[in-house]
Amino acid sequence: MFVVKMRECYKILLYAILLTGITPLWGQESADSLSVYFRYGCAVVEPSLRENCRTIETIENLLRESEADSSRRCVEMRLEGGASPDGTTAANMRLSRKRVFSMLDYLRGRISVPDSLISVRAVGVDWNGLVLSVEKDTLCPARAEVLDILYHTPEWIYDARNRIVDGRKRRLMQLHGGVPYNYLREKFFPDLRKVSIVLRYEPAVTDLQEEYPGFLAVSSDASETAEPERVESCVRLPEVSSESPSVSTVDAGTVPLCETSPVESPTSSDSVVTERNVLLESTGRAIPPLHRMAIKTNLLYDALLMPSLEVEYRIDDRWSVAVEGSVAWWSKNRTHKYYQIATIVPEGRYWFGVKKPWHGHYVGVFVGGSWYDLENGARGYKGEFFMTGISYGYMFPVGRSLSLEAGLGVGFLRTSYEEYLPIDGHYVYQQTSRTNWFGPVRLKLALVWCLWNQNKAGK
Repeated sequence: MFVVKMRECYKILLYAILLTGITPLWGQESADSLSVYFRYGCAVVEPSLRENCRTIETIENLLRESEADSSRRCVEMRLEGGASPDGTTAANMRLSRKRVFSMLDYLRGRISVPDSLISVRAVGVDWNGLVLSVEKDTLCPARAEVLDILYHTPEWIYDARNRIVDGRKRRLMQLHGGVPYNYLREKFFPDLRKVSIVLRYEPAVTDLQEEYPGFLAVSSDASETAEPERVESCVRLPEVSSESPSVSTVDAGTVPLCETSPVESPTSSDSVVTERNVLLESTGRAIPPLHRMAIKTNLLYDALLMPSLEVEYRIDDRWSVAVEGSVAWWSKNRTHKYYQIATIVPEGRYWFGVKKPWHGHYVGVFVGGSWYDLENGARGYKGEFFMTGISYGYMFPVGRSLSLEAGLGVGFLRTSYEEYLPIDGHYVYQQTSRTNWFGPVRLKLALVWCLWNQNKAGK
């Protein structure tokens, strides 16, 4: 009797140890977590990026070891895609979903993974990952204020008429002139553009299962109950999913693998995005697109019958590069009249802090050259010139994708040309001249068409 009671007490003690989690020595579930990173705005798996090649090899080795070792059998492979806060919520949700399935297709092309093991999830903007990064970084500008916004500001704030009047990203961008936001974007945003792969293994089977039936079941339940979802583990963030204009079943749970073409086929989330893809600012107006490129024509040159075309690429909020070209190739051979000129001018520009891209003041440095042949029935001038200098300009929008730009360039111009006289159908050389000029060398009043909307492709 005493032996039986001691045996029962021992069983109770084991259950108590297991349930309280003091010493979970048997039946403990384990997991491996790895991350594969993506480029800005891309959903293509690139093994050469960062440590992706080594990470992918590790995942493959773990899956192969799981097949060979029954004591470490993989029971779930969970893929979770995220994006950085650049771009709209809808675009980032689509991008994170594409990253998940791109990663899954890549792994399936290298190793066999049963569908029963796979669960996928797209979270859109990985706000929780950003919170954890800021918490660890003591050098972040205005760190306390940044964390206060991340902890307590919902992703979207609505007014009584269901218009978005404020939000987490907007407040971060406005904090101290955008200095903390630029710091976050440069240091932490690349780490948010990733797919996290979690391999979960079943608890190891021990001899206690045979002696104490139900022991393993209790252990497994306890471990599953204690395991939190990674993305929802940061409880300090407010519950904002119900307020987001891109609420979807993808964001709330897993995506069933039985869907046909899950990346492209319309889902409930896509319908919500279509209805609410135009976000609103505090003024109630549509948020302007974030164009990366602009095509321009100088109306002053066009009026002089010298058509011009300029292409400008915006590197970031402050810097851009541009190339302007103009050409006029008019001639009247009978009267020996020529109006021929071709010009090309590359330029680098610095934009001062403004509320919107492609809006406000800039200064630039330019160099350029030209070839010309100018003659009006009398003396003609044929040559070329080189110029360099600094420019100042101002651009202001006149529409959602249209703007006007006014600018002036001041610098040094050096030209060398031949003078000639058209006589009896011939061009009689007179002399070669050179001229140096310092002063205004460029004048601009341009019509600007902005394109390549960054908000239509998540980050």
